[in-house]
Amino acid sequence: MSRDLSHSSKNPANWVKTSDQFGYYKIGGKELIGYSSIDFAMNLVFQCIALYISYFYTDIFGLKPTHVALLFLLSRFWDAVNDPMMGTIIERLSPKKGKYWPYIMWGAVPFGAVAVLTYTTPDFGYGWKLAWAAITYNLLNMLYTFIIQPYISTASLITNDQNERTRLQSTRMTLAQLGGVVCAIMLPSLSGYLTKFMSIQRGYMVTTLIMAVIMVTILMWGSHQIIEKVPPQPIDPNDKATAKDVFRVWFGIGPVFIMFILFLGVYSLSQLQSTMGAYYIKYYAGREDMLSWFSMMMMLPSVFGVPCVPFLAKRLKKKGTVMFGLALAAIGAFLLFLMPSGALAGMMASRGVTSFGYGVLMGILWSVITDPVEYADWKTGKRYTAICMTVTGLGIKFGMIVGGSVPNAVLGKVGYVANQAQSEAVLSAIRNLTTLLPLAVIVVTMIVFGAFYHLNEEKVQSMQKDIAARNAKRRAENNETAAADD
Repeated sequence: MSRDLSHSSKNPANWVKTSDQFGYYKIGGKELIGYSSIDFAMNLVFQCIALYISYFYTDIFGLKPTHVALLFLLSRFWDAVNDPMMGTIIERLSPKKGKYWPYIMWGAVPFGAVAVLTYTTPDFGYGWKLAWAAITYNLLNMLYTFIIQPYISTASLITNDQNERTRLQSTRMTLAQLGGVVCAIMLPSLSGYLTKFMSIQRGYMVTTLIMAVIMVTILMWGSHQIIEKVPPQPIDPNDKATAKDVFRVWFGIGPVFIMFILFLGVYSLSQLQSTMGAYYIKYYAGREDMLSWFSMMMMLPSVFGVPCVPFLAKRLKKKGTVMFGLALAAIGAFLLFLMPSGALAGMMASRGVTSFGYGVLMGILWSVITDPVEYADWKTGKRYTAICMTVTGLGIKFGMIVGGSVPNAVLGKVGYVANQAQSEAVLSAIRNLTTLLPLAVIVVTMIVFGAFYHLNEEKVQSMQKDIAARNAKRRAENNETAAADD
């Protein structure tokens, strides 16, 4: 597949500036949709993991909750090695086609194939089934990292204009949440329909295959619409990024660490509600027939929350918008705690409030995330885009410990048995894990982010001017050195 050169990064005459400031470009409609469609496609598969993988492992594949908890926990330890390694590799390399976007194209087919294998249930003994789950789940997470780290890093090379970045990320997250809605409905519904012709296990695999084919097609098209207009910093062969840089940025750059905490909190909330949703509606509410609709209520209102972000950001600024989204999510979690087991309508409404707040968070977080990148560049003189995104990605992955390992460990401890009537202790645990634990996570996140994150729009714009002046000076010095050598 070749790129249309009239729209490629080789034709800057076609780019539209929004300001005289360095790197301030207008994002074209095709590029906006192309870039954003990638997250729609990724969520067709990622939300299958977030929403249903724990339930699939325990109730469909037949694994014990304690073993699933251990699997998720050990996988996060591997992520702590793999993700920084991937971030370092991305920073050290400069593919000829582009700095970041080619990784999306290269990873599309392997990611789709492994997604199908993850939801495949071979007729093995228990030990081999557990090994199969561990191998496919970790391969899927590694390939997700291979695509998502360069993908989110690409935004910093599309434009430096903060308003355009907010528009880009709002559109992206609207489509991402829409992808989640499709997954929330399609995986259990189509899998259930296919039981007329095959087993429920094979139904999950066939449904995932359909979504994987759609995902790969979109990834291949969307990646070729991205235009990296802002030139990346040249790689100094004597000073390439290393694993030490990951930890230096993570723990030595304040805004980057606070961003890690923010993403850890938000994605712990998301993963907790995703992991526990199926158990909550099946066992606590006693309405397994409403599984797809309950899952949908975690996704659908968020689709309407994301487009509100540009409006909110203009009035509340970025930090205020984050706090607003967190507050809504907390209110929804508390309301769900108040619902008795038969209050299905109240459960749906409470879930919707959290979902709307989560949509606001998804729309603003991916706009805020580039600000610590600017701060790290301003502070250190190096552009650590992929490494900053790696740290953020670790916040997402560690959120899966809180949202995946903790619930399964607790369920195993209190005596959960799949597809059986549950004891009062199990039902109480399901209720608290779905409501009070997410509420506690959100409150802690609000306190940390509200008290310690101090970047604002004015500060970021000032840093961008300083960075542009510094880089211009460096280029002039390099040109003088080259001329003297000649």
